[in-house]
Amino acid sequence: MNIAFSPCPNDTFVFHAWVHGLIPGAPQLNVTYADIDITNNLAANPSSHELDILKISYAALPWVLDEYALLPCGGALVEAVAH
Repeated sequence: MNIAFSPCPNDTFVFHAWVHGLIPGAPQLNVTYADIDITNNLAANPSSHELDILKISYAALPWVLDEYALLPCGGALVEAVAH
C-alpha cells in the first residue's frame, strides 16, 4: 500500500507501528513524507498520484469525500487557544 503523511511527530507516532512492520498481518507500506499542504493537494487531485491512503487536514475532508473514505483512526483534532 502507498501512504502519504506529514513528518510531524503526531503523524509519525500514529503510523509508527504500521510503517515499521510491527502489526502482524498488516500490508507493507510504501511511505511518502510530505507537508500537510502537499497531502491536501494530492487528495484534491487523485489522478495525479498512486497513493492509497493520505493523511490530510480535517478541514480538507469535505472536498475529497467523493474520492476517499474517512478512517476511524489516525486523526488528531486540536483546539486553538488564543492568549
